[in-house]
Amino acid sequence: MIYRDTLPNLQSEALPKKRFWEKYLYGWGGLIRLLVCFNILGLMGIWMSSARAENIGSELLLLPMEIKSGENNERAITPFTASLLSTKISSVISGHIVRTTVVQRFTNPTSEWMEGVYYFPLPDDAVVDSMTLKIGERRIISQIQEKSEAKTMYIKAAAEGKRAALLNQYRPNVFSTSVANIEPGEKISVEISFQTVADQKGAEFSWRMPQAITPRYAPSEETMPFVEAILPDLIGNLNPSRKGTNNLSKFEIIIKQGLNIANIQSPSHQVTIAKHAEKDLLIELVGKTAPADRDFILQWQFEQENKSTALIFQESEGEVTYTLGLVLPPKKGNLVNKIPRDITFIMDVSGSMEGVAIEQGKLALVSALDLLKPVDRFDIIVFNDQFFRLFGHSQLANMENIADAKKFVRRLSADNGTEMYPALKSALQDKAEEGYQRQILFLTDGAISNEEEMFELVASKLGDARLFTVGLGSAPNGWFMRKSAEFGKGMNIEISDLRKTKIELENLFEDMSMPSLEQINIGLGITADTYPKIISDLYGNRPLIFITRHHSAIENPVIRGISPSHGKTEISLSLAVLQRNAGISKLWANKKIESLTDSLARGMDPDIVKTRVLDVALEHQVMSPYTSFVAIDDTPVRIRSDFLKKMKISGNLPSGMAWKKINGPQTASPIVQYTWTGLGLLFLCVFIAWVIRSRGIEQ
Repeated sequence: MIYRDTLPNLQSEALPKKRFWEKYLYGWGGLIRLLVCFNILGLMGIWMSSARAENIGSELLLLPMEIKSGENNERAITPFTASLLSTKISSVISGHIVRTTVVQRFTNPTSEWMEGVYYFPLPDDAVVDSMTLKIGERRIISQIQEKSEAKTMYIKAAAEGKRAALLNQYRPNVFSTSVANIEPGEKISVEISFQTVADQKGAEFSWRMPQAITPRYAPSEETMPFVEAILPDLIGNLNPSRKGTNNLSKFEIIIKQGLNIANIQSPSHQVTIAKHAEKDLLIELVGKTAPADRDFILQWQFEQENKSTALIFQESEGEVTYTLGLVLPPKKGNLVNKIPRDITFIMDVSGSMEGVAIEQGKLALVSALDLLKPVDRFDIIVFNDQFFRLFGHSQLANMENIADAKKFVRRLSADNGTEMYPALKSALQDKAEEGYQRQILFLTDGAISNEEEMFELVASKLGDARLFTVGLGSAPNGWFMRKSAEFGKGMNIEISDLRKTKIELENLFEDMSMPSLEQINIGLGITADTYPKIISDLYGNRPLIFITRHHSAIENPVIRGISPSHGKTEISLSLAVLQRNAGISKLWANKKIESLTDSLARGMDPDIVKTRVLDVALEHQVMSPYTSFVAIDDTPVRIRSDFLKKMKISGNLPSGMAWKKINGPQTASPIVQYTWTGLGLLFLCVFIAWVIRSRGIEQ
């Protein structure tokens, strides 16, 4: 065996020196060195991107924007930390109608002229009908315009140095406010007004005010190419605050005739209740303010003397009458022979579910498994950026299968992206066994950006199945939860209190066992323009809510349907309690707009839908996907060529949500797998280098 140390010195000093690449990058040894360097750089990149994402998300940013006037300004641009935003929510509850005004207060602590931009949630059924820009004691009333025209007006006013505000709708439950030319040290307020209808179940009522947006997962362009067209500015720009205490909200809620109301409570916040005026009640937060990091929920019961099952609200405008009807279904009787169910549970285990939501979901799913009967059938699908079926197809709910399912559920953890479509498609493709009712129970926070694609899937693949949704977490995507259940002809609930998860699931399962009224037809005459056009089955003691526009009196208005316990059922509206109430016309316009946009999922031409929506929105002065509110102060205030910057104001991360599961690299990218793969390749390179070196020495 020959060693290099025994080789004679062949006048190495006379040999030419090797170049750097020949010495270090040539041959197998050079290749190994390159691979090691690339792996180290890749691992550092992953670590730095994660650290950077966390750092950005934990502060309020002032980001540079283009100069609206088009002047060239090449001086250095430095981002600033934005001032905090305060929000005041004032609501008046009159029966079923809730009228709300949200006041957002912007401040500019810098020495620059700023543009403030803030994304925020509203109830998904909110009818937004006004915006006011308040500067000191001055109030500038907005006007509604087609979205592109409103944006043009706003940009032009900003470039001319005028104060301006723009209100945009990105989804029925996600909006943005932009305020241009905020003077250094100045305070500006934006007031947004809307109305909703309180949710009802029997004699129990509730109202939910979203305050935080769960960061949405955006599928890849291959699977969802039109996400950017729907949300050009929102994806990746919510920038939630890590601490969750930056934005504070104040609530003042007045309940008219509140002395006739019992059991007022909030499962989400601590509140105080006091008399206000003669018979009204005032609801406020304990401590006056609270972080805007979860939905605010208020619940109450009416002590009604009148036990009527129908209630009618009306508003007249000239020769046109708008009617809002709420009809309680007949109570279910005791059915001896209930049809067994074939149910598929779909559980979201993506990164946004980490924290309170995943614990709620696991507890809810285990509770649901306990409620299955031995004659029932079931399967479980879990998904993040992939999906997995526990059994592959439904199995009998015997003790062995239930035990296996519980073990599986308790081991679940949340991570990675939210590719919801394949999981739901797999469940919808299942066919029920003969003699079973086919049901799908979907547990998720709904943190996706491709809602329309999901609605289209449900509308086209539902068949005889029924889809029920359970909203999890402190700020679920209410629009997705409600509309998915509507397209799925089922119902939705949202679990706000972990301690009540078992009770909520027991009530839901009881309601799911049999519709209280199905095959529903609303008889209001052929001239009435009534919504919803497609009426889902009613479950439990939830009312049928309809709204109609008609030019003449309706003769013998009646609701027809089939009750499993009573057979053919008719509910006459002639004896309904009638109340006069303003704002019904705007509620009708909102439901018509919703019906038109729903038709997109059923194949309606988008241009036709846009034209019809614009006609309704502009006539009734309400927000829509194609309209915006814009307010402009005609007096210029920024008369110099001062540089205008954008103030990007963060919302709070929903309470209980895990920061590191949302920030860092996009949740769809399996960073853990990539990291371990990189480390594995690094060690492999080191091992190969050692082997080559060892063989070289031996030779």
